[in-house]
Parts: sequence; C-alpha cells; structure tokens
Amino acid sequence: MITAFPKGLAAHVRGIRFALANKGYLGLCAIPFALALLLYGVGFAVFAASGDQILAAMWTPDAAAGGMLGALAWLYLHIVKYILFALAFILMYFLFMITANVLAAPLYDHIAGRLLAQAGSLRDGPGLSVWRLVVEEAKKAVFVMALPLVLLVIPVLGQILAPLAAAFLLAMDFMDYPFSREEGRFGERLKALGRRPLLLLGFGLPLLIPFLNIVLFPFAIVSGTLLYLDMTGRRPTLPAK
Repeated sequence: MITAFPKGLAAHVRGIRFALANKGYLGLCAIPFALALLLYGVGFAVFAASGDQILAAMWTPDAAAGGMLGALAWLYLHIVKYILFALAFILMYFLFMITANVLAAPLYDHIAGRLLAQAGSLRDGPGLSVWRLVVEEAKKAVFVMALPLVLLVIPVLGQILAPLAAAFLLAMDFMDYPFSREEGRFGERLKALGRRPLLLLGFGLPLLIPFLNIVLFPFAIVSGTLLYLDMTGRRPTLPAK
C-alpha cells in the first residue's frame, strides 16, 4: 500500500512523542544516544582525515588528459567524486549504527520486551541472556551489513540500490527486536518483514540522513516496536497516572 511509506516515516515522530510522554522510556533512550554520539564522533573524524586518500586509492585521474579519458577524468573529479563521498558518508553512518545496535542489544531487548508486555505479549517469559543477545545481534549485523557493501561495488545500479538496501535492513534490525521475542525463526521474521518493503523503507531512510539520524536513533527502538505492534493490531496499555 502507498500509505505504508509515510506510515514508516511518521513512526519516528510517534516514537519520540511516546518516549517524551513516558519518562521511563526517555531515560532508557538516553543511553544509546550517548553511545551514538561517541561512535559518530569517531566515524566523522576518521572520514574527515582519510576520505580523500581512500578515493585517491580508487582512481587518481589525469585532469590534463585529452579525449575520452579527459572527459571521464573531468566527470570523476567534478561529479562522481562527490557522489561517492555522499555514499561513503551515508554508509559509514549505517555501519556505525549497526555497531551501536550490537552494543546496545540488551537494552533494546529490554525496551521492546517492556512495550510488548504492556501490549499483551504473544509469548510469555524473559528474552535471551545478555551474552546470547549480543552474539545473536552480532550474527544479524553481519547479514545486515553485507548486502549494502556488496551492492556498493557494482557500478551505477549497485550504488543506487546500496542506500535503499541499507535503509530496509536497518529498519528490519530495529523491528526485529520485538518480533524475535514472539517468533524464534529468523527466516519467518525475514519473510514477514520482507512483505512490507515500503513500510521498512519509510522507517529506515531517515535513519541514514546524517545529523538527523542522531536525533532519531535513540528513539528508533521505541518507534520500531510501536510499528511492529501496529503490524499485529496491538498497542501498549500504559498504567493510569
């Protein structure tokens, strides 16, 4: 459905409003926010220091060359180079967000489980241990990171599809926390979420926009869990104040 994409976008606003209205969740969201700021600072410093060298290692064209080679050199130096910079910047943030998700996995699982309990979880009992959560999230991170990186090396088409794949997989990663508590088979979760590509793209694309994602990232687990509850026709019942 065409409304699925804007619904995915709007989920971020809903998640932020929910956390602001429920201070217990707001405090939990502050921890991944601090972690994200630290990782982003490191990532930005690395990118600023070595971005030119990385692109130069790919190709250092001779701007003075004539003919077809000269035209390709001009195109690379004035257009392609900046497109590659933008793609590298986006994908760098994507990789650091996945890393942050691995480190924050126990906290995310706790938030998702708490919201599920308030909505009437379909499966009772605690989640995995902290160690198992980190290990499982690390395995999932390999899958989530692999596809965009593979696409990135395919000329033109792959470089267009790589950010879309990153957005889809990043959204899937956040929504998988509540889903995994109620469906233990990864293949089933992947198929169920894969049937909602526009919803996941709407949710994932804002998380790839540098600086905006710093604001959205801490609340993404709340937003993703609320979106998952919508998929199953539920919403959390909060205690009366």
